[in-house]
Amino acid sequence: MNRKNSIIYTWIGVLSAVIILISVNTLVNSYLNSQRLDLTEERMYTISSGTIETLQSIQEPINIKFYFTNRLGENYPPFKLFADRIKTLLKRYEEISDGNLIISTYNPEPFTEIEEQALADNIRGIPLNEQGEYGYFGIRAYNSVDGVEVIPFMDIEREEFLEYDLTSRIFSLSKESKPKIGFIAGLGIDGVLDNQGGAVPPWKIMGQINEFFDVTTLLDYNMDSRELKSIPDDIDTLLVLQPLNLSDQALYTIDQFVLGGGNILLALDPSTTVAAGIQYDQKMDYILENWGLKIMPELVAGDLKLARPAQVGDRGERVYNNYLALIGVTSEYINQDDPIVSGLDLINITTAGVIERLPDHKTEITDIFTTSEQSTLIGKEEVKDNPDLNKLLREFEASNNKYSLSVRVKGNAESVIENLELENIPTYSEAQHIQNGSVNAIIVTDVDFLEDQFWVNVKEYFGEDLLTPFANNATFIVNALENLSDSSTLATLRARGVMDRPFVLINDLQLQSETIFRDKERSLANEMAALQNRMRELEQKAGGSVMLGQSDLDAFNEFREKAQNVQKELRAIKLELAQELEALNNAIKISNMAGIPMLFLALGILYWAIRKYKISRSAQKD
Repeated sequence: MNRKNSIIYTWIGVLSAVIILISVNTLVNSYLNSQRLDLTEERMYTISSGTIETLQSIQEPINIKFYFTNRLGENYPPFKLFADRIKTLLKRYEEISDGNLIISTYNPEPFTEIEEQALADNIRGIPLNEQGEYGYFGIRAYNSVDGVEVIPFMDIEREEFLEYDLTSRIFSLSKESKPKIGFIAGLGIDGVLDNQGGAVPPWKIMGQINEFFDVTTLLDYNMDSRELKSIPDDIDTLLVLQPLNLSDQALYTIDQFVLGGGNILLALDPSTTVAAGIQYDQKMDYILENWGLKIMPELVAGDLKLARPAQVGDRGERVYNNYLALIGVTSEYINQDDPIVSGLDLINITTAGVIERLPDHKTEITDIFTTSEQSTLIGKEEVKDNPDLNKLLREFEASNNKYSLSVRVKGNAESVIENLELENIPTYSEAQHIQNGSVNAIIVTDVDFLEDQFWVNVKEYFGEDLLTPFANNATFIVNALENLSDSSTLATLRARGVMDRPFVLINDLQLQSETIFRDKERSLANEMAALQNRMRELEQKAGGSVMLGQSDLDAFNEFREKAQNVQKELRAIKLELAQELEALNNAIKISNMAGIPMLFLALGILYWAIRKYKISRSAQKD
């Protein structure tokens, strides 16, 4: 009877569990369908404060038309998952905007009016089959004053940038005007016309800047700097990138703009990689010194810990190794307390200068990002053309200092007028001259980092350039300009999507191995140099009139054999270090693949053992 009751109770328990499961599932689907638990480190699936602020600031309705062909999701399931995420996000956007965002969803099937509507809205299709049918997956947003933003096709490779892609377009449509900035550059960053009438396109960073700012070019590489006599009143921020051939008039205009309350972002590179080592105009040092700092003129920063791989050399003799002057600054060395870089994970720079604070400076100078302690100073002549990567590594000695690569400057400063010739400044007026004023500036000692190869992958997608950032270089510049212009709504949002999560153990071992190898290599190289010098002496002696004795011949052969042994020992050390790293990599891969199954197996065995023990105890009692 007891056994029969036990079976009945068991089935009642199973039936109750099924009913509870169905009930909970129904309640969740009905009331919690839009809720998400975000366990990602960067809160990738949590709507950012910048997005919320943007949506709540919308004053007039913005319409968003979302096109997705259901059959496209049937053919390519990842597209369906991505589309579902977009629908959920847009629904949440609509709620936050309090109805000012109007979402419409369309399923453009082939040969229908909705397909024609999608094409009219510049949505691009991809083939569904060989019969000429197309599927569509894009967004068109517009406001009441003919402002339009289009994403022709939602690229799944940019899924981690989804919130930024949507919010930035809504931001553009919600603003009546963009902040205005003045642009001064000595390089053709905004495009170059060559002597044959051809054109070099602008760097992609300019597209990022133009998306959020109304840019007015005040001085570029082919303009006469003597004509820069004033800054328009509607500009409150200057972007100055590697200025060249500055006249006294141009320098004075910049000086007076800053002392008069204007903001400035300076990118000054003592040795550009992308422009054959061209240095910024040294007249800018007058301004920097009055602000309490200077950039070392003949040196660039090198960092063993943060060095990135590079490949240099002529074809057939290319060398691939870590390049000390190509630095990937990680979050550990980025000032997370500064709003323009808070949340940034990686900024790539190359042949960057080093900022020194002058004694008794009166301004407040705070670091934005620095090198690590495993850094050094390199003569800029050593990084021109095709630098010898192995030589730089071999001669590396850590300074144990963190060198400043970018700083923020605030406080009172004097004018540079004493360093200039008044006759060269036609706009000078003693009555209007500002001798002392408050500085608000951001300085970075590199301009190469804005070039495409250092921060973004570019591919053509349906006739348009699709940008996928792998570093936060553009984010840093745009955030800095917004911060200086007091419009930093999207700063935290831009930091998302770019992550640099290295294996710390592997990197530390690699750094230690590299240091051991370089120390040994340096020691053996010195010994080998001494051997080679001795061999040359013996060879010269053998070629003269004096005959070598047996002792000299024995020494000669011994030196030659020892030189060969030195080369073998260097190769053996390199091989041993590589094998250690490979073994660690393999161990990590195995633990990643087998760790969780082994954990569950261990838990299963433990559960089985405990259960068996309880059954045994129960049987003994009976």
